[in-house]
Amino acid sequence: MESSQPPPAASSWSDLPRDTILEILLRVPAKDLCRLRAVSPSWRALTCDPRFIADHKSRHTAPLLAVAYRDQDMANGVDVVDLSGNVVRRIPSIESDILTTDKSGNVYPLIRTSEDSIRVVRTHLDLICFTRQYHPLGIWVLNPATGATLVLPKEHSEELARDDDVKRNYGRGQMESCALGQVSSTGEYKLIRISSVRDRQLCEVITLDGANYGSWRGKKSPPSPICAGPGEAMKCVVIGGVVHFLMNFYSGYCNTGVMTIEPGSIASFNLATEEWMATLRGPSPVRTFVQDNKGFIYADLTLQLSLAELDGSLVTVQNIHYISIDLWLLTDVENGIWEKKYNIPSHVAQLFVYPFLVLNDGRILFSHGEKYVTSYDPKTGTYVYALEVRDSRSIGIYTGSLLSL
Repeated sequence: MESSQPPPAASSWSDLPRDTILEILLRVPAKDLCRLRAVSPSWRALTCDPRFIADHKSRHTAPLLAVAYRDQDMANGVDVVDLSGNVVRRIPSIESDILTTDKSGNVYPLIRTSEDSIRVVRTHLDLICFTRQYHPLGIWVLNPATGATLVLPKEHSEELARDDDVKRNYGRGQMESCALGQVSSTGEYKLIRISSVRDRQLCEVITLDGANYGSWRGKKSPPSPICAGPGEAMKCVVIGGVVHFLMNFYSGYCNTGVMTIEPGSIASFNLATEEWMATLRGPSPVRTFVQDNKGFIYADLTLQLSLAELDGSLVTVQNIHYISIDLWLLTDVENGIWEKKYNIPSHVAQLFVYPFLVLNDGRILFSHGEKYVTSYDPKTGTYVYALEVRDSRSIGIYTGSLLSL
């Protein structure tokens, strides 16, 4: 690696060549390098060099998680933590109380920030995205490296603002799902927001540009209703600039008694073209699960299914509670071919258990219930509690470097 900054005088390191010094530093954990930066301007310049940071990140691949926190003073925000639970960076929320005015003109808090709750959106990026319970259309994007926070517009796009249903129901719209991704060809970050007005799902996209952003742009609604709303966060995932949503086959079946959407179907939105792609069929055993397994009904199946991104692949997850968890990897997009990569045993297949990350040693991390991250080792069958968090269904994976923080 060539650095743009010269290292400290070689005599202090027994006249070691520069390349040797760099090689030694690349092996040092990021936390120790951050302490080294305080020693001298030369060390700081070297370890802050972008190329050094990139090379160091490529050698130190342990994941960092973005999770919500609430401290003893009821202040909330987002923590970046390692798998040992150490807080690497704490980013307080910048949102203020929601105010209202009474008939006498007195202003008072309608909802205090301390009463609100943060939900971190599932991402696998060097940015962190979150929403808040009492801000129906609000989305925030954090850059942990710079500490900057983008507060995205809480209004609808110009196209949707002209819609008759939106105008008649102004202030009643509710965001059901959102996802942040990066366009592979351009490096642009884009965010998709699915909201609902009456019985319609509305789609909008916005582009982020560093510390700035554009305006929401109205797009076509999903081809059929998608699984969205509270409790459905695990049914949306972003892979390679494409946002995948499980389609809601069950609601239509309940209303009509006719299965108009095949179980396991996936609606995919291309962030580059900003268009919906062809509907993706789920794995064949998922599609025919109810017919093939007496004692199960479609209500069971809709609770069993979720989506995940593991090792860069789209995964359909079927958690047959207290029996097994099947992880189906999409191996051929064009032909819709799925391969069952893992069959995880019954002691893992509990309610509200969702896989979200495969570690370098092959262990799979799961969000478990409301507060725990668990680890399953397919080689040994060991299933253990790895970490306690505020909300295990609200976790992003931060891919930036510790040295950037």
